Amino acid sequence: MHVIWKLSRTELLCLLRSTKMIILAVFIVFLNIQVIVPLRELSVQMGGKLSVFEPFLAIGNSGLVLLILPLLFITMMADFPREGESQYFCQIRCSKRLWTAGQILYAAEASVIMVVFVFVVTVLLSLDFTEWNPDYSYGITRYVTAFPERAGDYAAQLIPENLYNQISLGKAVFHTAMLQALYFFLLALILLICALIGRKLTGLLLDGALILLGTITCATRMAYMWILPMGHTIPWLHYTEYESRMILPMSVSYIYFGILNIVLLTAAIVVSKRYQVV
Repeated sequence: MHVIWKLSRTELLCLLRSTKMIILAVFIVFLNIQVIVPLRELSVQMGGKLSVFEPFLAIGNSGLVLLILPLLFITMMADFPREGESQYFCQIRCSKRLWTAGQILYAAEASVIMVVFVFVVTVLLSLDFTEWNPDYSYGITRYVTAFPERAGDYAAQLIPENLYNQISLGKAVFHTAMLQALYFFLLALILLICALIGRKLTGLLLDGALILLGTITCATRMAYMWILPMGHTIPWLHYTEYESRMILPMSVSYIYFGILNIVLLTAAIVVSKRYQVV
């Protein structure tokens, strides 16, 4: 276990020191424009502060952001797993399966760190118009009532009625964070398996196709959206707007990701013995 942890830590440090971190700065600007600014304007219009958790919830339930965020993640992980002499000697010093286990742990860590990064950034960017509040703010829950003519505005759709009418803020944030992390982990495992069989480009294309098709099916609310992982990542899609019932139980989404990730984990371990770093 010590070897696996050391391998994952080495990979994580390499990522944090890489020039890819510049991409995160661009993403912060994007988040500010797409989510923070509209919510700040909403807060001003309603004359009160929002909950500190609501900007993150808006990001996790925005169709456009959920198109860009996974693409950002696979861009950060595009060279996963890294190749080169250092990786070759790692495989010599430990078994290929231990090396693969280290890569899997790194993928899990990177997935969680991405979610934590987004949460921290949204909190920092929104400090001027948010406050500690474990419940939905008055501004979010009453905006459409106060301005019915703006019901279709972008800001009003960031946290839809499907959420605040059906599920508590704490549960909504928890499910948003957990399902995003599971989604990122699945994308990383696809990259890993394709690299292990010598088809790294195929992994990138497959991830890109899953993200694009998921965005289209979720935007159009097609029944096929539950076949793809993105539909399971968005909590509000699981609920109706007013009726006290669920379209799809949240537990099904966890089972969905659990089964897929376990299958991919097993496949990665099985094919790892044929992998050779070049």
